[in-house]
Amino acid sequence: MANHIRQRVALGVASGLTLTLLPALVSQAPALGASSPTVTVVDTVSGPNFQAFWKTKLIPEIKKHLGINVSYTVGSGPEVQLQMKAWKPGHPEFSLLFLKGLDLTNMIRSGNKLQTIYPDFRQIPNERMEPVSFLKSDNGVPVDGKGAIFWRAQFDLVYNAQKIKNPPHTWQEFYARRHEYCGHIGMIRTDASSGGGRAFMYSFLQAFGVNFNQPFSKLEHTAVWKSALAKFTRFSKCFAQPVASSPPVMFHQFNTGQVWLTDYAQDYSLWSASQGQLPPYTRAAPLNVNVVGSSNAWLVVPAVDTAQQKATDYRLINYLLSPAVQLQMLETMYEYPGTSAWTKAPAWIWKKIPPVNVAEGKHGIRMTNLPAITYIEEKGMSFIQ
Repeated sequence: MANHIRQRVALGVASGLTLTLLPALVSQAPALGASSPTVTVVDTVSGPNFQAFWKTKLIPEIKKHLGINVSYTVGSGPEVQLQMKAWKPGHPEFSLLFLKGLDLTNMIRSGNKLQTIYPDFRQIPNERMEPVSFLKSDNGVPVDGKGAIFWRAQFDLVYNAQKIKNPPHTWQEFYARRHEYCGHIGMIRTDASSGGGRAFMYSFLQAFGVNFNQPFSKLEHTAVWKSALAKFTRFSKCFAQPVASSPPVMFHQFNTGQVWLTDYAQDYSLWSASQGQLPPYTRAAPLNVNVVGSSNAWLVVPAVDTAQQKATDYRLINYLLSPAVQLQMLETMYEYPGTSAWTKAPAWIWKKIPPVNVAEGKHGIRMTNLPAITYIEEKGMSFIQ
């Protein structure tokens, strides 16, 4: 492993916030010999499930198949963004970012220097299998080729099949039958670091007629916006209390029987059930409006490194986008691939989760209105009673 030191840098920002930055990489020379290149990965998107997948599956297989050592660190998007701003030219402290979409768009909007990696079919031929429509933007912000998608996040109705024999099929039915589940509907706070609560509320509002294609400055004054928010408040009276501050807290509510159903990420939920962290009867099914890609995992390369290091990064990205890795992720983690590899998946997987074309077809929506997302994050809890 590369030699690291703990570097604490206090940065004064407008809010007066003090941040502790990630370990700074002192040297990028691989410890296992000059012939073994190293890629230093910082991950801001993975939960415990994917952190374990990196450590137990991806990193050993990358070493075996590519001869590349991976130095892996979990980080926070805002801290990474500030640390990159402080880099000296030619001295980056990590060479590959594994980012959630909001972190990527914040970096793009703030001017962080990122390599244009799409399209680059010569160095990353597996990019040809990436869905172009997903690569164009995230949270409504143009990506401009600054990233490739490793996985596509998918939200569905997640429920305890022992408690719910006939789950609702639409948000309208969910709302109409709310009293059947009153006190047992789970949700994550809209102001939590997890985006689960924001995706929940965004889906609900769109299901009840909100057109997020409108500029938010106009949208927030419309009758349909006010009506949908009023319905959401009535719906919230049946939420389990307290509203969960994080996914693990909501999972604990599932395990104690307080929560029976929610709208949340199918991959994390089903993986957690397979690990005994959710009831074994946990199932996922699409509603009529499901957020797709609210927290896609993006592979991103800082644009300040050497050509040799970038070439190593690109080799690693191409491997991560290969059908073998993408299908392993789907079958192990129940996560939709970033590429079209899902079309080669075995039939049994679709008995566990909805097929991609079903979940993302007429049911799938993208969270594209960033001002509306910000409003939900900052004020969403005021509409919960």
